[in-house]
Amino acid sequence: MDGRTEAEADELAMQQAKQKAHELAQQGHKAYIIPVGGATPIGSASFVTGFKELKDQLSDVQIDYVVHGSGTAAGLVAGAKAYADDEGATKVLSINVSPKPVEHYQHLVDLGNEALSLLELDARITVDDTHFNQAYFGEGYEIPSDAGTNAIKRLAMTEGILTDPVYTGKAFAGLLDYVATGKIAAGSNVVFWHTGGISALFAEQQMVGKLY
Repeated sequence: MDGRTEAEADELAMQQAKQKAHELAQQGHKAYIIPVGGATPIGSASFVTGFKELKDQLSDVQIDYVVHGSGTAAGLVAGAKAYADDEGATKVLSINVSPKPVEHYQHLVDLGNEALSLLELDARITVDDTHFNQAYFGEGYEIPSDAGTNAIKRLAMTEGILTDPVYTGKAFAGLLDYVATGKIAAGSNVVFWHTGGISALFAEQQMVGKLY
């Protein structure tokens, strides 16, 4: 990213998008700006409804935890709160794939609440409803970690499910460590929310080597 931090690169991209939108507006067009990662209330609302779909599909199972890469946190945390049952809300464990300042989490909470408003749901979330962990992104965003690479290989060889070195591989490494250290108790019902990214695995094969 030319020596920029992830936050600086995101800010530059947003500035460029706004400039382009302004130019298009001058030409009579209407541009819709989608931030990096699709972090909009509409995008987050899709994960709120996705969480409801998960609950509907597993209606006979008490889901104790959902583990995922942190980019989808706003919608998933909001969905867990909105569709909590008598046993309480599912705990959403968000594994950071890059370093984030503390104020970033309030932004995600605001995004989640905007999504809930769009869907006309009464629930609201606070920072206390979030559970972020910055211990697993390694040296930084888009830089493979040993734990992430090992997690990618383990899941591929045991289950035939492919994850990637930027997002889902690191998130799954976090899940494995949570189980190994007892942070997720034995017997818990856990869903790993797989958000894709598989194309990066084949584009950067040297990151993980052979998976067999």
